[in-house]
Amino acid sequence: MKTIFISEGDPTSINYELLGSSFPLLESLGKHHRIYLIRGPHNQNLSQAKPLAKPIDEPGFYSIPWGSGKPKSFVLGKPSKSSGKMAYDSLLAAIDFQKQFGGDLITLPLSKEWVQKAGIKGFRGHTETLAEAYKRSTFMMMSGETLNVIPLTTHVPLKDVVKELKTFDWKELKNAILRSPYLKEPTIGYLGLNPHAGEGGKIGTEETTILRTGVGVLRKAKLTVEGPLSADSAFLPGAKPYDLYLAGYHDQGLIPFKLLEGKKGVNITLGLDFTRVSPDHGTAFGIAGKGCADPTGLISCLERLVETKTKPV
Repeated sequence: MKTIFISEGDPTSINYELLGSSFPLLESLGKHHRIYLIRGPHNQNLSQAKPLAKPIDEPGFYSIPWGSGKPKSFVLGKPSKSSGKMAYDSLLAAIDFQKQFGGDLITLPLSKEWVQKAGIKGFRGHTETLAEAYKRSTFMMMSGETLNVIPLTTHVPLKDVVKELKTFDWKELKNAILRSPYLKEPTIGYLGLNPHAGEGGKIGTEETTILRTGVGVLRKAKLTVEGPLSADSAFLPGAKPYDLYLAGYHDQGLIPFKLLEGKKGVNITLGLDFTRVSPDHGTAFGIAGKGCADPTGLISCLERLVETKTKPV
């Protein structure tokens, strides 16, 4: 029996609609697993989740509140500093529960913009917050039906990518890959940072300096790594497939991933002693409350946590 905590994300987003649409699966999984929605004090409700004050040993789908005082009244599709702060505090509460009781974690989308506007200085995202909370190096792996992609730099401006790569912890990435239950002796292809993978140094030297040195750490661990691959053709039909792709920066890896995987992709955090997953989409404030949100991403997260085989296959 698994224990799964779900952080609610931004309560003015599509998240509660996703939970409601996913209830048949949550109810089914709740017959064999403990699933807890960690929610703040506000007016968005999920009546199907049984309210509890704290986790119990019995399987089921439950709702556990944190905080006290008068509940906030939020309007769907209208994010605010208050909703951003509550999303962040709900994440911290879910992390505290995970530390105390163990189990896996699903993080529903929040808005980095509104978390920062709420006064949370330096907030860059779930992956970075988890790294700080658990004192571990963490890595974002986008995982789908056929693709696994790790961006070596995540939520940083493009102008800072090279600086970030120079301090990237390749040793910890190696350890995270070797420990991951979702990667079994993977073949790895790494993308060149520059157009045409640098053209042998004619269009930049990062491939022959930073990336070559880092990839050497992976190869010493007997991991199979090939590259640098030209990023503009690595994902084309007919290109050699790899179990795992390493991208130099966020959009270099996530644009082809989202185009090819659609709504079924999930974000898995590597480097932790448990599994954290998140849907591969954002808060979608523009459609919140309109009844058209697609729960495929959340369903994929739930299925990934209880699956008995690794992906891709």
